[in-house]
Amino acid sequence: MKIKILEKCYTGTVGNMFKGEEYDMDDRIAEKLIARGFAEPVKKAGRKKKQLTDRAVAADEIQTPEDD
Repeated sequence: MKIKILEKCYTGTVGNMFKGEEYDMDDRIAEKLIARGFAEPVKKAGRKKKQLTDRAVAADEIQTPEDD
């Protein structure tokens, strides 16, 4: 299970864990940290749609070797 640490804590398998870090660890240990308020589960984010950008340029902005 992937968790995000809310407070600095220590586990025997990972060691020191600091606030804001994310870890993928055994479900039993993760559930204990969540129950005690030291961590929260990481929510899986859906894929973001790519936004189209306007990449058009004017013809006079294009430089070619023939311009020299």
